[in-house]
Amino acid sequence: MALSIGITSCEKEELESNEQNTNIELTTKKEIFSFKNWDEFHQLYEKFAKLNMEELQARSFFSYDRNPNISWALQGILNTENKFKLDDKTIWFDDGKFYELDNEEEMATEKSNFKDLKEVGSVSQIPLSYSSDDILEKTVPIANQYQFRKQRYIENCGSGAVQGSSPRAFKYVHEAFAEYLVTGFQHNYGLWLRVKLEYNYKRNRWRPSGEKREISINLTNTSFLTNYFGTNYSIGNGAQNNRTITFSSSCDSDKQIFLNSVSALGLIPNSFWSINVSGTITEKMVGDVPSNRWRDTVNW
Repeated sequence: MALSIGITSCEKEELESNEQNTNIELTTKKEIFSFKNWDEFHQLYEKFAKLNMEELQARSFFSYDRNPNISWALQGILNTENKFKLDDKTIWFDDGKFYELDNEEEMATEKSNFKDLKEVGSVSQIPLSYSSDDILEKTVPIANQYQFRKQRYIENCGSGAVQGSSPRAFKYVHEAFAEYLVTGFQHNYGLWLRVKLEYNYKRNRWRPSGEKREISINLTNTSFLTNYFGTNYSIGNGAQNNRTITFSSSCDSDKQIFLNSVSALGLIPNSFWSINVSGTITEKMVGDVPSNRWRDTVNW
């Protein structure tokens, strides 16, 4: 069944997705997603969770230089003011929380009225572990990283201008990223693999870098949501699982690859992701020297 998501607007534009057509109305004055209820919100969130960067940029508000601490799926739903509409109410996202704004006055002064706003949901990262016997204390992604000095880059997938070496360091980052989304009775646990390129722009501070790469991914994934007693919540509970991950391209950009998700009508107590991902990811910037190719052997 096609999902129709409205955006307050003056004109209409039809955008095509991999699986279905989504009718989106756009405005030049103020762009915002509008949902009838939380079920519609979750439908689009789950749809966006399976799209890559280019697809999200074409179909959503996703921008790579926005909040890195939330999933690309959620970034795609939130407009430039971190808002969307739900049943004619404006929902505002700030610092991991969803707030309901009742009127234009609240919309204009939400931060000054912060304590008076109605909280209607939250988003956070949840613990990741290499196995159920090795629980990480911090809620951060598991990542492999490779730092290098670019020697050459050929634009337009090898047919454009040639860039020489750069004084700035680059690095490939392969990471597992988990997000916990709560809205009403709905609790969503999502897990993704991110394959991305960053550059050091200032004193070991890193930003996304847009160069295209040769990318090859061959992985087996049996990650699952569990607890201290080893319960596998990824069986049932509306779970989805991507067990075999294969991808190959001679010219592509950052990838967000869906690994697993669990949906439940209530909290799953003491839960965390047990990461079981193995295989190889190979990357090289288009036109760069062979010595900068990274063959990452993943054994999470």
